[in-house]
Amino acid sequence: EAVTYATTVDSLLAIKYLVFDKKACTMDELVAALRNNWEGYPILQAMAKNKTPKYGRDDNEADDMARRVMKLWGDETWKHSTKSTGRRYRPGMLSWNYWAGDGYVMAASADGRTKGQFLSNAICPSNGADIKGPTSNANSVGKVLGGKAEDGRGDWQDYFNDLPNGASHTITFNPSILRDPSHKDKFKAFLKGYTHNGGTALQINMLDPGMLKDAQAHPQDYRHLLVRITGYNAYFTTVGRELQNEVIERVSHNKF
Repeated sequence: EAVTYATTVDSLLAIKYLVFDKKACTMDELVAALRNNWEGYPILQAMAKNKTPKYGRDDNEADDMARRVMKLWGDETWKHSTKSTGRRYRPGMLSWNYWAGDGYVMAASADGRTKGQFLSNAICPSNGADIKGPTSNANSVGKVLGGKAEDGRGDWQDYFNDLPNGASHTITFNPSILRDPSHKDKFKAFLKGYTHNGGTALQINMLDPGMLKDAQAHPQDYRHLLVRITGYNAYFTTVGRELQNEVIERVSHNKF
């Protein structure tokens, strides 16, 4: 199962942007920044975070890179077999909660992330990257899975065969989005369009970050609160503080 997918994509995009397109630094300088966990390189880190293309924004350059990474990784996975049965490994993008723990040991990455910060989850964009709303988020995933081609003819069935284990995709909405009656129709259209766009496993959280912070402070009042972590649900107050913070930091969309 793929872990750090969007982190990898955004890091490659950052290397291209910083070193080759804008010549803001050399490759050696970028490597030095990463080895120092970005300490002493605040301007370069800010550029990596805020100026480079990001997967999850319906940006063709970023999504083309994402598709290339997905295809390369999937093709490589199919080449390998288990020693015990001889059967080939089946690629998928369901990273469970490994992206949380692995982030504590993985060094800084070129997308501006420092060591200790969470990695990306499954096929989702990195936390904070999908700033253009849920539709752009879903469109990026659709393009990666082959469902959103510029000519209107996607090839999502081929990509479903390439990723037989599926691709987990979690999007968080603020409950306020459904208080407006017109948004209910938009939400229905969003769900219908998602499947037509090639999505395979959409997981929706309806969460208010303020409520989650209150649940951290007063867990006895929120024993019933369920959240979608990745491929599974969990009671919010029973998971570790690190995972709680990760759920809170997810972008909570309140508009389409």
